[in-house]
Amino acid sequence: MPTTDHVLIIEEEALLALDIEYVLSEHGAFEVTHFRSVAEAHVHLSDPSVFRLAFVEARLGAAEVVGLTERLVRAGVATIVMSADSRSLDLFPHATPLEKPFDAARLLAACDAARSSLN
Repeated sequence: MPTTDHVLIIEEEALLALDIEYVLSEHGAFEVTHFRSVAEAHVHLSDPSVFRLAFVEARLGAAEVVGLTERLVRAGVATIVMSADSRSLDLFPHATPLEKPFDAARLLAACDAARSSLN
């Protein structure tokens, strides 16, 4: 995975967000912004294009999550949607899916796939 300037993580589980941040920091990412929910992200996220990469919890395909991920992709952000329910990942054809649980290798592969999909 190439060096990433600024990463967005929207994940309710703080330990999972920290694990993602740790793996990315080991591979070049140096600034991470974490929100626990889409609602929290909407309050603070005025310009999504400041991010190069985003991880978003699918929340079973909730409409606000679909809308946010579409906004991120339109802004040129490589976007990964995570879920333990593989069926909900189908609701995000515009983003790279990452089924939970995942290990560092699958996380990094998703990063590469998401970045490649923007080219």
